[in-house]
Amino acid sequence: MFGKPAWFKEKRSGRGITPICRQGWAYTAIWAGILVLPFLILIGEQLVLESLVWLAATGGTLVWDVRQIMAAMRPEDEDVLYIDETETLSEEFATRNFDFRLRV
Repeated sequence: MFGKPAWFKEKRSGRGITPICRQGWAYTAIWAGILVLPFLILIGEQLVLESLVWLAATGGTLVWDVRQIMAAMRPEDEDVLYIDETETLSEEFATRNFDFRLRV
């Protein structure tokens, strides 16, 4: 992961992240430069296939990095709900009343 979760916040609508500090804006500007400048140079040299490969490779890396940042921003659930399959019929009704047991 190249970016840090502290540099971003999740968008209010849609999916993704938005920068909240100068490091986040620098990260965004650097990625824009990495994507666009070589693409334009390759297009100017009439290397269309290479420019599309560059765009796909760097775009995929950017998507991977943003997903890593978003995953690090979400709190991890440490507790896991487990309902045992060997319970009796009366215990199954207890789970309908939200009487859950946590297996550790």
